[in-house]
Amino acid sequence: MAIVFEITALILSGGQAQRMGGVDKGLQVYQGVSMARRLVDLVSPLCVDTVISANRNIKHYRALTRLVVSDVEPWQGIGPLGGIFSALESINSSHLLIVPCDTPCLSREALLKLLKSAQQAPDIVHYLESKSGRQPLHAVLPVNQLKQQLPDFLKNTEHFGVMKFYKTIGAESVYWEHDDELVNINHTEQLV
Repeated sequence: MAIVFEITALILSGGQAQRMGGVDKGLQVYQGVSMARRLVDLVSPLCVDTVISANRNIKHYRALTRLVVSDVEPWQGIGPLGGIFSALESINSSHLLIVPCDTPCLSREALLKLLKSAQQAPDIVHYLESKSGRQPLHAVLPVNQLKQQLPDFLKNTEHFGVMKFYKTIGAESVYWEHDDELVNINHTEQLV
């Protein structure tokens, strides 16, 4: 019997954007469209559902997708793992595709390569890597392992590093040669 491989996408847009002066990054306009909208449009055709993790401007994000989650106690302000944790109850698919809101140049081809790798070894985390290094926030995670291991990891760690958590499940990088697609928009002058 074949394993059902269904994807829920989680767009991480809950950060403080300190390098961008504290604005809500996901709502910043890049090439005429908000960065969050660009990512919703990119991931939605590949997934059974799309969730946005956001901690402010919730009404604006709800206009983009039906489900918006915010960090929950006691994991507020710990970074991406807090956003992932907040989405756990909403996920009924076999896998979770995460992408950060601030990489608006990401391509469908990059995601398809990542998903193909995840289908071949569905019990571990698959994340993109490029010549500039690991891209752990572009990843596919197995939901069962995520639900079983993330709560304990958060309770028992002092460092909320994404790669540190991935090691508890097992992880494999997927090389993506188009490094320019993975550039983070961290400064207002990068918004074109």
